[in-house]
Amino acid sequence: MVSPDGLKKLMSYLKRFGGVLAFGVGVMSAWGNVAPSVVIQSAAMRPGTTFMDVVYRVNDPDDATVKVRALAFVDGVRSFANVLRPVTFVEGTAANLGDSIPANQNKTLTWDVGADWNISLGQVKFEVLSRDARGLLAFDWIGIPAAGAKPALTISKDAPAEADVLSALFWQYADGDTSLTLAGGVLTANSSSGVFSNTVMANGSVLQGYSTAYLLKRMNLDPANSTETGYAANTARAGLLSTADWHAVNRPYTGLSMVVGWGRNDFGQTNVLAGLNGVTAIAAGFFHSLALKSDGTVVAWGDGGYGQTAIPLGLNGVTAIAAGYAHSLALKSDGTVIGWGNNNDGLDTIPAGLSGVTAIAAGGYHCLALKSDGTVLGWGSNYYGPTTIPAGLSGVIAIAAGSEHSLALKSNGTVVGWGSNNDGQTTIPAGLSGVIAIAAGAAHSLALKSNGTVVAWGYNGSGRTTIPAGLTGVVAISAGFYHSLALKSDGTVVCWGSNSDGLTTIPTGLSGVTLIGKGCMATHAVAVKAKAP
Repeated sequence: MVSPDGLKKLMSYLKRFGGVLAFGVGVMSAWGNVAPSVVIQSAAMRPGTTFMDVVYRVNDPDDATVKVRALAFVDGVRSFANVLRPVTFVEGTAANLGDSIPANQNKTLTWDVGADWNISLGQVKFEVLSRDARGLLAFDWIGIPAAGAKPALTISKDAPAEADVLSALFWQYADGDTSLTLAGGVLTANSSSGVFSNTVMANGSVLQGYSTAYLLKRMNLDPANSTETGYAANTARAGLLSTADWHAVNRPYTGLSMVVGWGRNDFGQTNVLAGLNGVTAIAAGFFHSLALKSDGTVVAWGDGGYGQTAIPLGLNGVTAIAAGYAHSLALKSDGTVIGWGNNNDGLDTIPAGLSGVTAIAAGGYHCLALKSDGTVLGWGSNYYGPTTIPAGLSGVIAIAAGSEHSLALKSNGTVVGWGSNNDGQTTIPAGLSGVIAIAAGAAHSLALKSNGTVVAWGYNGSGRTTIPAGLTGVVAISAGFYHSLALKSDGTVVCWGSNSDGLTTIPTGLSGVTLIGKGCMATHAVAVKAKAP
């Protein structure tokens, strides 16, 4: 129970914090909606009891009833590390808290502080939150008329502010959202949240990467795609702000692709950019990560010491990406290649006239390009011969670049290797055939066969070429600096080799994976979870 001294502090605190506590809701100018605002008329402890009486009203000129929830914050800090969800209300409070509460009327809540907040001293900040039936976030909505094949829709012109998202998360918590779990001040989406399972939403009062996306799902709103935002910017409303951020659209939520990272994180290479969505390819360098978005643009994070995360200005129309030790490559839809980052040995100096490229690979210190005629071209460091293409090599359908060796997959399902062979990484296993994909690590190689099994050869330090017993149903492979990855048809990931920095410890609950990151020098792993509700 709260001690008498604690009650005195509590009453003093409540007098100082009995101000306006409004919860941001959708301001939909196109529909004429006004967000409800909460005014706390008074908040005080009842003398000689542990009861707190709170008189409040929700002002809303266009809604007769609203939804009301309540939260309390120990020591007055608005944080998930300090939050209480009051449950012990007394004396008829039920009619003044919940759904369908009349707006524009004074209402009284009576909370038994001692029953829920069982400490002897301290202060508490009590909040009343309210929303109407139209949304959780403060979007600025605009109408886009139908034109040609494009249907009419309503779109928000900018992303919600962090304060809006944090308030919405507090609402979800106060509302008892079953897809959220709070432990140690960290708010996490649990297994009932689908694709967001095990994703941190907020730590204390600090938002995490996918909090906005999670809330859009809860509101059943989908992010606008690049076509919609471009149409809005160009024809529907001048001055539309950044189309790279989140924009909600009034059509049912269909999901998003989420990037997950694990392993070494010296430079934040596994700290996925906030709200990164629409990813169609992913790559991992030594200390940096790249993602290709569905709109043909590239984003990067992690170590940028050589400029490997500095995306060239105006880069678009990209169809494939690759990450080396400290350089990056992009293949454009016109068959040309762009490079940036470390340019030692001419890594970023694309061969003059290179065109007709259909695939790219970035090794530790060299680059490869596959042309539409089935031939391969290499550039960069050639110390061990990884850019010296074997004479007469043709009919190639896929390429892979290791630290100092190269691989090519031919249309007949066989593999050719060249470059460094210090550990047997270019000595193709006898009789290897039926191969549909290849991967090259620092000093080891992988091949995926059409029957869903994997073959490995080269350096076996930490067991990186020791295929896990019974591994089948594989649809994609990746080889890193000292580990190997396999994506199975059921959307799960298997990793083997060195577990330094937790590299082979797959994140708990990781499922629904559609892509795994490629990168011969990678000391971390990245994957894309399925686009799902």
